[in-house]
Amino acid sequence: MHPLVAQLLLPLIGLVGPALVLLGLPGTWLLLALAGLAEWATPARLFSTTSVAVVIGLAVLGEVWEFAAGSVRAKRAGAGRRGALGAIGGGLIGAVLGTFLIPAPLIGTLLGGGLGAFAGAAGLERHGGRGLRESLRIGRAAGVGHALGLAGKLAASVLVWAWLSVAVSV
Repeated sequence: MHPLVAQLLLPLIGLVGPALVLLGLPGTWLLLALAGLAEWATPARLFSTTSVAVVIGLAVLGEVWEFAAGSVRAKRAGAGRRGALGAIGGGLIGAVLGTFLIPAPLIGTLLGGGLGAFAGAAGLERHGGRGLRESLRIGRAAGVGHALGLAGKLAASVLVWAWLSVAVSV
């Protein structure tokens, strides 16, 4: 592949990555795979070692942020280990179910994930002996945390796309 083709196609096709993140799919990792494929298919070196390290670091940071946000917010609201694990598990299960059960593509995933984090944290806190009001407060914090986690992961994905789009052209 000619480097000019990679310079034109990577930024255009790469926009799919952040869009897939919004659907609950590994869009950032697919974007990195696309960049790796362009690097492999092109005789010239497209990306510096620094660029590779930065985009991998951003991708990992986005994953960690998304994974931890719901449980951290729940913990700050007073959740125990049960509530934090419920926020993580409920958010994942809810996002998958929401994607399939709510016929609006993006909204189903977002709503399902938030409701799942809420239900998982609140349900496990209630099961652990907390009062209803306190369990619901913890669940609400977990739901908000899940939304913030997705926003952080999306931001990381957009930064990866922007970095690669500039790096491939320099």
